[in-house]
Formats: sequence, structure tokens, C-alpha cells
Amino acid sequence: MSSNIKEKLIEIVGNENIEDNPKTLENYSKDLSLISPKKPVLVIYPKNNQQVQKIIKYANDNNIPIIPVSSSNKYRFHGDTIPRTEGSIILDLSRMNQILRIDKKNRVIMVEPGVTYGQVIKTAKENGLKLLKPLYPRSTKSVLASALEREPPTMPKYQWDSADPLLCTEVIFGTGDYFRTGIAAGPGTIEEQLETGQAQKNPMGPTQFSPYRIIQGAQGSIGVVTWATIKCEYLHDVEKILYSQSDNLQDFFDFIRFAIMNRMPDDLFILNKLNLAALLNKKLENLKDLKEWILLMNITGRGTFKDDKIEYLQADINDYVKDQPIKLTETLPSINNDEVSKILHDVCDTPWQLNYKGGFQDIFYITTLERTPKHYEIVKGLTNYDIGVYIQPIIQGSAVHCEFNLFYDPEKDDLNKVKEDFMKISIKLMENGAFFNRPYGLWADEVYSRTSEVTVDALKKVKSIFDPNNILNRGVLCFKEE
Repeated sequence: MSSNIKEKLIEIVGNENIEDNPKTLENYSKDLSLISPKKPVLVIYPKNNQQVQKIIKYANDNNIPIIPVSSSNKYRFHGDTIPRTEGSIILDLSRMNQILRIDKKNRVIMVEPGVTYGQVIKTAKENGLKLLKPLYPRSTKSVLASALEREPPTMPKYQWDSADPLLCTEVIFGTGDYFRTGIAAGPGTIEEQLETGQAQKNPMGPTQFSPYRIIQGAQGSIGVVTWATIKCEYLHDVEKILYSQSDNLQDFFDFIRFAIMNRMPDDLFILNKLNLAALLNKKLENLKDLKEWILLMNITGRGTFKDDKIEYLQADINDYVKDQPIKLTETLPSINNDEVSKILHDVCDTPWQLNYKGGFQDIFYITTLERTPKHYEIVKGLTNYDIGVYIQPIIQGSAVHCEFNLFYDPEKDDLNKVKEDFMKISIKLMENGAFFNRPYGLWADEVYSRTSEVTVDALKKVKSIFDPNNILNRGVLCFKEE
């Protein structure tokens, strides 16, 4: 990179907010995915939306590829923040880390992209709120990035739309144009809207156009989000965690449909025994008394009649399971309920999937509940690696996020074999109805080769409108360089 470009960027953000030392560039050249590394030429840390806008406009004028990143932490997994072309700049938003507003009345929180779960969970709790969050996120994970990537929350009864918990956003498009989505678009500034009692909670619009739909899941290739409002729920006063075990995955299905249809549990998901051991950081042999599959749920109460709610919910659940092949218990052998409560409501220091062997690759997609047993049999038949399973009902139980964790030892196992099994399993699942709605890295070409050319052309036209010079995250999704 020429010294003139670096000097111009220093004028925008200051010398202390730019790094180009080899160690830093090496850290951003790779992640824990199987994507080949490539070094950026510079890492730049903006402090506000004006700096982000100036950087993107300058990049347009000088044909500089930009990779938006929300976290400086080393735990990145999907290959979506690795440069694909030479001369790329990392736009690290981790120093934009302010919780801008907490609105308990409207159950919404406004955060910048650098705000982490470690920051916000404690603050939300102090204000009587809880986040719709993924399963046991790491403390350094960006709340905004998680919502943009549509990571599934563990509370399906509060997820009404595939976009939840993402609400309104402020975005700088690839053109350098500033925009606000949803009700935040106006009329008026955010401050003027707040004075009239608005909370930037409705994500739809402006007019019949809902641009948050094209920003979400785009892996930073359409625009850079500089703040977002995130949906929350009121914090409960009491909870009761319930478990069920079975060696037959299908035994849970009728109960899951019943429980979600009647809006009974807050958190609800299925794990196999291996993933439960990894979550709790226990050795698998310590859970030898458990069956292969564990359903975990909790019911909660709040306010004056909190205990009454727990009582009637548990009574209704017990009545239903009398005719089911499963039983519900309040404890599990060798499991401490306080440890499980921490998983539901707290954060981990390092990704829990690393607890088992030190390395893993995730294969995740959207499907229906009844397809998961067949998919599990497919996966077992295609690899000798240990497989963790996490099945998360989403959007009021209308579908599930199905996740297979392929565990391996990075010091001993052949990474080429891991990659081979990873792709073999992924392709076979695609051929059997798995919908890869977040096509990262190695998946992208396979997903788009199975997608209608009309759809791909439409996506490219959208890209050409909002990022005509292909500045943002070149090479991801179907946005290859022509």
C-alpha cells in the first residue's frame, strides 16, 4: 500500500487507530475455519459513523477492498472476515463499543458493533431485561454481529420473525451513503424521535422497502452497520429447568410442538450427550449414566404471580407427558443445575466447542424437526470424527436450526481429511433438504450452484446498487470478481 493512502487514512482516524505491523496483519489473515489465509495490508479502527463513511468513500475512490470486522478477538470461525483479494483493509469496529440506550419499557437496547455479550448481558440484567441470545456465547462476541448473522436464539417463543432479535439499524452502504432502516428512518433524527416516545423497534420500512432484509446475512458485503436496536424481553424472577432423556430423538418431537404451540418454555433445545459434555466442560465418561439425547427447557415466572405461573405450567406439562414416551425431571445425573443456568444466561470465556478436543468445524443449516434423525444418520455414515449435535427450534417452532459439530484435535488430525469430511457431509445434507441460509466460505459455491440463476442475478443487481465498486468483502456469497 502506498504511503499516500496510509497517510490519508491516518487523517481520518488518527495514527493511533491504524496498525500495519506483521503480527497484527497475521492475526487478521486467518481464522479457525478451513479457508486459506491471506494477509490484509492494514487494520483501521474507526470510532464513529462519520469515520466509517469517510473510509468507505475513500476506498471507493481508490478501489481499496474493505473487510468489516466487529471483534478483534482471535475466535472467528466462518472465513467471512478473511481477505479474498490482495490489498485489502480490515475495518475493525471493535472500538465502537458503546451501549447507546436501554429502554426497559419498550424492551429494546441500542448497541454499536463493538458491544459484546460480556458487556451487555450484565447491563441488561441490571435494567430488568434479558437478551435473545445464541447458546452460551463467548464473552467477546459482538451482539450486533450475532444478530446480523441470524444466529438462532435459544428462546423460540419470542422469535416471531427470522430477523429477530435485529430491529432497526444505521448503515453506511458500499456507496458511502448513510441510511437508517425501519422506523428509525424517520421522519426526524433519532433524538427527535425519542422526544416523541419512539423506540426504533419496528424494523420494517421505510415505506414498503425493508433494507434490513438485504443487510442481514450479507456478511458485510452490502453495508457496514454502525448501530442497531436489539429486541429484549423482561427478566424473569424465578425459573425451573426441566430435562428429558431418550435414546430415540423422535421421542421429543410431539412434546416440543405442544410446548411451543402453548408458549410454555423460554429456552428449549436438544443436545446429544457429547455436546452437553462440551458445554459443561466435563469429560464424556462422567456423563455415562445419561442417554444419548437430552432435551433441555426452562419455564419462568415474573411479578406477583410468578410462582403460580411455574406451578400451572408444570402441571400442564406433566398432564401432557403422561401419554408420551418421555419423562421430565428436574435434575440429571452428574449435572449441577447452577451450571446449566449459567449456560442459559451467561457467557463463556472461550468457545465451548473447543472444550472437547481443541478443534471443531460447524455444519449448520435450517430444516424441519422431523428431518433431523435422517440427517444425523447421514452424518454418522460419512465421517469417523466425533460429532456433537445441537437442535434449536426457531421462529415459534416452525423450523429448526440443526448443527453438527465435527470435533478434531488440531495437533494430531489431518486438516485435509477434516476439510474433506466437512464438505462431503455438507454437500450430502444439501442434497437431502438442508437449507444453508448462512453460506459461509467453502459452502458458498456449493449453495449458489444449486440456486436459480435468476436469484443469483437478482442478488448481483442488489450488490451493484448498494456497492457498485465491489468494495465491501469481495468474494463472499455469490459476489465474485468478474
